[in-house]
Amino acid sequence: MRPSPLAALALLLTTHAALASQPFALEGRGGASVLSGPESFRAYYVGDNDSLPPMIAPDGHPYDRWYSASTMLGARWALAPELLRLPKDARVLLSVSLGQNIYTPRSPTIATKEELRGDRPYSGWLKASAGLDVLLPHAPLAFIRGGQPYTHLSLDLHGGAQGPWSLAGWPQHRGNIETQPGLSADVSAFAETTLVSLDAAPPRWMEWAGGRPTFRWMGGLAGHAGSMLLAGAAHTTITAGWTGDPLGREQPSLPAAAYVFARAEIRRVGHNATIDRPILDGSVVAHHEPWLDELAFGVVLRAWHLEASAGPVFRTHETATVWDGFRAGQLIWQGSLSWVQ
Repeated sequence: MRPSPLAALALLLTTHAALASQPFALEGRGGASVLSGPESFRAYYVGDNDSLPPMIAPDGHPYDRWYSASTMLGARWALAPELLRLPKDARVLLSVSLGQNIYTPRSPTIATKEELRGDRPYSGWLKASAGLDVLLPHAPLAFIRGGQPYTHLSLDLHGGAQGPWSLAGWPQHRGNIETQPGLSADVSAFAETTLVSLDAAPPRWMEWAGGRPTFRWMGGLAGHAGSMLLAGAAHTTITAGWTGDPLGREQPSLPAAAYVFARAEIRRVGHNATIDRPILDGSVVAHHEPWLDELAFGVVLRAWHLEASAGPVFRTHETATVWDGFRAGQLIWQGSLSWVQ
């Protein structure tokens, strides 16, 4: 989706300032990073769009195709682990969010079923989510040198609407090749654990920041089931830089973090309603690709109450039925802004 000048400026600013490091698929992702230090409350915005350079179409305009754009607003609170009968050195986070995803065929000018030629139809997903994240001070597979390994567990419930009820139709022309309207209910689960953790002691003059130089290699599994998506995934993430203690509870005098990450995910998809669902006339025009890969890079910066992140996500093609001449991967730019207390 082509962004407004104001939205494009905001996303570009976050890109040049600093993608959330927590692993996620674009549709089923969790909230912000857990590596920037202790927090009691966080409000955050996450947005992504495919219509930003360097992906420029032959007509000179930015691409607007497939995974077109999304926006998510969320809030997260820290809970006492004793409420869940967990050990005191665990960390528990409760989150709520509201988000919208927009999908298009390879061009927003397509207006008939014949023009699709097996490509995905127009679609959207409007959802409210509630999630619980638990960080435990255990990592049975970890190689450790000077650091604290951890295991991260997450469960999210999603409820919303799809097709015209998602309110995704007004930004672009759709004709009658939009997926049928309906309500949605989904659940996603996520687990990852430390594989390698290498930490160094912070220099004395940086103790006020509450972090330290770290290198972490994480590995995990994720699953999503419901009316919108049925999928399972395996992922791995590497982070390096100045990070906070993911299990820490004491607030430093002036929290700071600055680190980079790389993430890879392979996913087996059993159903994707934004592709497989019938369009308004009742016909099925496309079918999902059963295997999907994502590769992401990014940087995260935090200074006191403000945190920003940005980076690119590369996703392989999602539609199995599209003509081979239209099959290509997709580059999506993503940015986030958070207020952290």
